Amino acid sequence: MTYFFHALLIIILIVIIFSKENLKIVIYSSVFSLICAILYFLYNAPDVALAEAAIGSAIVPLIYIISISKHSKSAFHNNENESSKKNYTSLREVEYD
Repeated sequence: MTYFFHALLIIILIVIIFSKENLKIVIYSSVFSLICAILYFLYNAPDVALAEAAIGSAIVPLIYIISISKHSKSAFHNNENESSKKNYTSLREVEYD
């Protein structure tokens, strides 16, 4: 039974490595932590399993999602400011007769 979960961990790890989207990586890492919690429980360590389920599957992915969303918003605002600066400088360089 545990061999199945070990194989599943390896498969999820490979998917995490080759994934390109941040949100998918966060979801897969959360699933990875949840399977680790199941393995801890099967190895008779319920306290570690509970901590892994709470921290690794819930809190850490939440922090990742918050930081990704803040980074996306700041990148959007930076691109918007740069495009307005480019328009302003291009209007400034226009020669008038």
